[in-house]
Amino acid sequence: MRKTFYISLAVSVILISCVANKEIFEAERFADFNSLTVQKAENIETNFGSKDVTPSSGVSIGESLYPNKNKHKLATPKTYQRIVNNKFNLETEYFYTATDSLVRVMMYEWTEPRGQNRFDSSRKTDTKKFRRKYAGLKKQLKSKLGEPSFIEIASDTAKSNFRDGIKWLNGNENKAYLFMLGSNTTNYRKIRLVIYRE
Repeated sequence: MRKTFYISLAVSVILISCVANKEIFEAERFADFNSLTVQKAENIETNFGSKDVTPSSGVSIGESLYPNKNKHKLATPKTYQRIVNNKFNLETEYFYTATDSLVRVMMYEWTEPRGQNRFDSSRKTDTKKFRRKYAGLKKQLKSKLGEPSFIEIASDTAKSNFRDGIKWLNGNENKAYLFMLGSNTTNYRKIRLVIYRE
């Protein structure tokens, strides 16, 4: 009886994780990325129940994340936050050009949920859930964009701080950069995914 319960629980966790990842790869935001406007992005986030936390001052994105070969002048990104499955705080930024309202870059960031016990040093980060999330995103990106053009995994050998990174830079379609920042001494973890099209 207990074994059946745990198997059911594990399957549920995997299915919930896959559903949450599929939101990112919906046609409106991924396949039709070249026509995604900031207004459509606002509607999507409203439907998810996200909170608008757009900063009042300008925010930029570094060239290591978005090369911006066409020198687009990006407006302050529309920024949203929500809790996903009580497991992650998800912040999504939509960098867009003010002249045509087209979204040029989407950046997602998964961290520990904010709130109770977040400053409790005895509370350990569940590093397994971050590994599962990272692996799930990698799998979906491979299915959409093919084999990555760059892989660097440092978490297996790093004594303290690390960055695991995977990039998809081939072809004329969407480009992606998935990376996880962490520390093996404090169990800190953060995952970021940047999606753009030149």
